[in-house]
Amino acid sequence: MPTIVWPSSRPKDAISRDPSLRAKIGPFITKLSGGATSVGLHVEPIRGSVDRRVRTARVTDFYRAVLFELDGGGQRVYVVYGIWPHDEAIAVARTVTVGINPYNGAAQVTDVRDGVGQDGQAVEEARRDARQRLADARREAEEIAREAARIEADNAEARRRMEEAGAPAPAGRVAGAEATPGVVVATRDNPPAWPDGLTVESLRDELGIDVRLAAAALAATRESELLDLAATAEPSWQGEALLALATGSDIEDVRENFELRHPRDVTTEQPTDEEVIAGLRTRAARSAFTWLETDEDLRRAIEGLTFAQWQLFLHPQQRFLVERRWNGPMRISGGAGTGKTVVTVHRAADLARRHAEAAESQLHGLGSESAPRILLTTFTRNLADDLRRQVAQLAPGVTFAEKVGEPGLLVSGLDKVARAILQRAGEDIAPVAERVLGRRRTRVLTYARNDLWQDVLALAGDKLPPDLQSADFLASEYELVVLPQHVTTLQQYVRVRRPGRGVSLDRRKRAAVWSAMERYRDRCTELDATSFAEQLALAAAWLDDEAGRGSARPYQHVLVDEAQDLTPSHLLLLRALVEPGPDDLFLAEDSHQRIYGKKIVLNHYGINIRGRSRRLTRNYRTTRQNLALAFGILDQGVYEDMEGQAEEHRYLSPRSGPEPVLLHADSKAEELDAAAQLLRRWLEDDFEHQGAEPGAAGAESLAILVRDRYQRDAVVTGLAERGIEVRPVDREAVGRGRPVVMTMHRAKGLEFRKVLLFDVSKASIPRALRDQQYSDADRADALLRERSLLYVAATRARDHLAVSWTGEPSPLLEGIVDLG
Repeated sequence: MPTIVWPSSRPKDAISRDPSLRAKIGPFITKLSGGATSVGLHVEPIRGSVDRRVRTARVTDFYRAVLFELDGGGQRVYVVYGIWPHDEAIAVARTVTVGINPYNGAAQVTDVRDGVGQDGQAVEEARRDARQRLADARREAEEIAREAARIEADNAEARRRMEEAGAPAPAGRVAGAEATPGVVVATRDNPPAWPDGLTVESLRDELGIDVRLAAAALAATRESELLDLAATAEPSWQGEALLALATGSDIEDVRENFELRHPRDVTTEQPTDEEVIAGLRTRAARSAFTWLETDEDLRRAIEGLTFAQWQLFLHPQQRFLVERRWNGPMRISGGAGTGKTVVTVHRAADLARRHAEAAESQLHGLGSESAPRILLTTFTRNLADDLRRQVAQLAPGVTFAEKVGEPGLLVSGLDKVARAILQRAGEDIAPVAERVLGRRRTRVLTYARNDLWQDVLALAGDKLPPDLQSADFLASEYELVVLPQHVTTLQQYVRVRRPGRGVSLDRRKRAAVWSAMERYRDRCTELDATSFAEQLALAAAWLDDEAGRGSARPYQHVLVDEAQDLTPSHLLLLRALVEPGPDDLFLAEDSHQRIYGKKIVLNHYGINIRGRSRRLTRNYRTTRQNLALAFGILDQGVYEDMEGQAEEHRYLSPRSGPEPVLLHADSKAEELDAAAQLLRRWLEDDFEHQGAEPGAAGAESLAILVRDRYQRDAVVTGLAERGIEVRPVDREAVGRGRPVVMTMHRAKGLEFRKVLLFDVSKASIPRALRDQQYSDADRADALLRERSLLYVAATRARDHLAVSWTGEPSPLLEGIVDLG
């Protein structure tokens, strides 16, 4: 069967002008997959063409596809370029050619009519024309956005007619939907931050980027200009490469991420078909073309799914992170919406696929026992459930495991994994408990109360120095220092290192703190209780003991999403679940989104990255306007990643939208009035632009995010009194229906088209700093977590973002709101 290479980013062909043509693509692909002799296909060479391999093929009586027929060593490979009306298709076919970029080896289709020199004269001409190219790109980007909005509106109208045929349309405007008052936040639009010494010539010579595009990019004075240019770049990988360079990558990073060859390794002669096919396999080329090689690929293409629906879109930098094999633990980082979860899910599916292919080729199918043992995990149950849904969508044939250590892919929270291990250990956990907790215990599955440290303070707090009489300090010291290092005696605690704690303890103070630790452990023993962190540490130690006796570790690969929220005990368990070696651990994290755990460094807990780190810098969710406000929240904080290095927040978004709105109120009732008015306006917009009745379909994309559950319930009641029906969300799925109200913590991992951050006032956030006594170091860390929480909430908004408060605004809005 021939292999089909299908364009994922098409030229301006007939499909963009005639949406009805999409329904014809499936039958065409079916015929083409049967070979050139398929009935009705009429694959024909073109007389007088510049490329002997170009063909046209019948799609309908009116339309023909332009494609190239390559010889892949006896296997036909059809590279589809686009679809046009018959005569236009013939004209296009005469002037297009498929080859490889002479500077990087990536395959590309070029039209000789658009050919331009790449020599010194062309560089100077490109520099002169750079500003015009930027202006043209801006107009083209605006046209693309208008066309996308039109298509979305047409699709929404079609869905409405199918789903609500015969339903009466509401008459008139939504009551009270007057323009919402508020202050519009001006978006920052900084200059691109290029690597030192970057020139048009170096972009051409080192990466093979077109000189016209390179000159325009370096002439851009604002990020928005560069984003518009990148969005319209052809081939698309060149725009992606420029964005990577403007956000911290260097030439070698780009070459590796996009799988580009060094110019000295590229042939200067006419490339063979095999060389073109190899060039089509590069990540750069696969940003423009998709290989249809399996029955599942063909099925999805024939069903007419979009490329984004089809593969949970990967750009070349993401694809590199999915496919690269590593000799040890790997860490990727990136801001909200940069695709960390997409990469993690794809990598889990890719590892499962590779194992399945290896087993089939070597062992000719051993059944379920040949399936790999892979764990995909994260911090919370809600996020784990979402990860499983994404894997099922991406790889329908994957074998899911239901228990720890079973063949297949297990998707589970780490706390649940630890509990399963302890249940398997049973009473044999006693010697492990003695070594980890200093108590020989057999019953360790009952969870300890959250207020046990308060009990310890009540009983023994007077023996501590005043500055250490804090439940948060004691809990942090226990979980960050004592538990992960298996400290069970005062002598050990006096000598143990306490990296990053920020509070100096002499021998006398350590003795007082240790007395409190002993009191806590005694109390837990009396109650037969353990904390989550203790269960994790016990499970890790049990697995290490089993491995020492010759038992295999439960997993071959462990992948972690939202790793920044893990505790030291989580990290100990991760290290114990998989044998050190190639592709053992894969961690996706964003230190700016750390809203639960304390700041930790991976190599303190046996996870040594040693340079195996990569950073994603392109945001795919949030508009650049919303992202600018979110960055304003982070600007006042100093962040470190999980390797202890300074964490930057230089991310770009290709999406543009309305400026965020700030709503100030003098009373809680006035703030609720403003919120009700804003929601009415948003619901009316949904009705006008999508054809959905306000409060019905589509309203699940509206969310009000608050700091805690008490505020959530008050908002639900207050909006109901003002005629706005909203739905509180706790642990359950968000679902469809009315706009939702949830805590900022619960919203993590979700996204909505429109978001209101309610009551971002001095009295509400940073809330945790009022509820606890902290050491200076722990207070600073708690403030960072509060800042991260507000950042997470702001980045849940795809299109519209509003922030409201009563009285004085939160100090976390410094730089965004005038706090004077």
